[in-house]
Amino acid sequence: MEPGVETGLDGAVEALEADDRAVQLAQEQAALRRVATLVASSAEPEQVFQTVAEEAGRLLAARTAATVRFDQPDAVVVGSWNDGEGRGIEIGTLVPYSDPDSPVYRASHEGGRVDDYADLAGEAARLTRLAGYRSSVAAPITAASRLWGALFVFSVTPHHFRPDAQQRLADFTNLVALALESAEAHDQLTASRARIVEAGLAERRRLERNLHDGAQQRLVTLAMQLRIAEERLEEDPATARAMLATIGEELKLALEELRELARGLHPAVLSDHGLEPALRSLASRAPFPVEVVGAPPQRLDEGVEAGVYYVVAESLTNAVKHAEATEARVELATTDAGITVAIRDNGTGGASMEGGSGLRGLADRVEALGGRLDVESRSGDGTVVRAMLPLR
Repeated sequence: MEPGVETGLDGAVEALEADDRAVQLAQEQAALRRVATLVASSAEPEQVFQTVAEEAGRLLAARTAATVRFDQPDAVVVGSWNDGEGRGIEIGTLVPYSDPDSPVYRASHEGGRVDDYADLAGEAARLTRLAGYRSSVAAPITAASRLWGALFVFSVTPHHFRPDAQQRLADFTNLVALALESAEAHDQLTASRARIVEAGLAERRRLERNLHDGAQQRLVTLAMQLRIAEERLEEDPATARAMLATIGEELKLALEELRELARGLHPAVLSDHGLEPALRSLASRAPFPVEVVGAPPQRLDEGVEAGVYYVVAESLTNAVKHAEATEARVELATTDAGITVAIRDNGTGGASMEGGSGLRGLADRVEALGGRLDVESRSGDGTVVRAMLPLR
């Protein structure tokens, strides 16, 4: 062949290959856009699992694809697609990925490919051959810093997948992880809102009981005593004066009780004087020594001040009631962006935000202000409650 002809053919081949790569890239970008749009619409995770399997399977010209969730010791299929010609994998199918030394396990947990299942040992490989598949490529799905599952694509022919197949799958698994994290965040937000509403209702019921059983009953009794004193004022002035003196003392008690209820709603010292005096007031009422350091001298946003105050109040209350602490330290640090408060006690530890504890309510209050609450509480080693709140 003449040199000029050979050069022309090479150029034509390169042009065709370039066109082929451009078409493949366009197809891949279109598939990723469809999945990304679905994720952005807050679709249910199950729908995302199904769509990702279909888009990945079609993109790699495969026979079937599956999204699997690791469920120790095995895995379960949560999304599945097939081209209508082969034997698909039903959603809910358990997959035995329990042998860490097998190539199938490594492909599913680390990412990789199996070019030929013919001689592979293990139950997962046997079931794959039984279904008629001879090669596969997989990419793991990591959500919230933990290995959640994997995306698998299968072919009926050995050595079907190109070298870049795993990387192409990874783009889809990133979108699955985003969908999972969005769904988890939505669930946490919904649960947090429900807890805040329930906590508000419970607090109102508590105030109603306290008002009815306390101040209201006391005031009703005083009103009756005043009528009796009025009736006796002319007949028995001495008795009437004694009754009025008693009524005066009872009125003082009723006023103090109402002030105590108001303090529970929002402490007056916090509104009138700011965070530092309010925290020192909390410390002075504790039955053990409490050191307060780093409290900001300047006033902060009202919601932030209240958030810090109640974190400290609840933490000290827990230290008294549940931790058998004998001392505590409240440390605050303020920057231009936010404030951090840490309450350390030397109690028994073992505190947790699980269940319906007061700490869970504190976390909801802090998160509602855009912050975060953490608890470190090893048994026998005291407790540290730390809240970070943005300044607004």
